[in-house]
Amino acid sequence: MTEQQIINEFEGLEVGSSFISRKIGEFCYKYPKQFIAVKDDKLIVVGKSFEEVISKVKGKGLKLGSVLIEYIPDKKEIILY
Repeated sequence: MTEQQIINEFEGLEVGSSFISRKIGEFCYKYPKQFIAVKDDKLIVVGKSFEEVISKVKGKGLKLGSVLIEYIPDKKEIILY
């Protein structure tokens, strides 16, 4: 993988992170206590477990390093980082 390809993948993940930040209210309403995978600014898959999302991402022929996987909390959950 070239340096430019690595940079492009990181930029895509950054776009995905911004997308999740903008849509977090909607995602908390639609997908509470589930995992989502996004690529760039698109929701790719949703699943009840991390493993399920990984399986679905692979099933779509996507590289795991090219998608951002996040847990979507319930509105009442507190997530500490």
